[in-house]
Amino acid sequence: MARDLLKRSRVTHQKLIGVRHLRSENRRIPVLLFRNGPSSVAGRCLIHPGDTPIVDGPSAEAVLALLAGVIDDLLLARGARGISSI
Repeated sequence: MARDLLKRSRVTHQKLIGVRHLRSENRRIPVLLFRNGPSSVAGRCLIHPGDTPIVDGPSAEAVLALLAGVIDDLLLARGARGISSI
């Protein structure tokens, strides 16, 4: 019964629509882009295994622009600077 509830609780099925990379200092950080619905895109920023901030926006371009503007601060806040490239 619990499995049935979990299956039904999913709001949408996300579809991978692209992979882009952001640069910060000497790192190249992958961002997985998923279609959430007709007017929403999620970007999963793969900073480090187990550390994947997710940002939603109206388009892939908007998500990437937002992440590009905050990536240095995200890395600083998470203490991820100096980790070798992924």
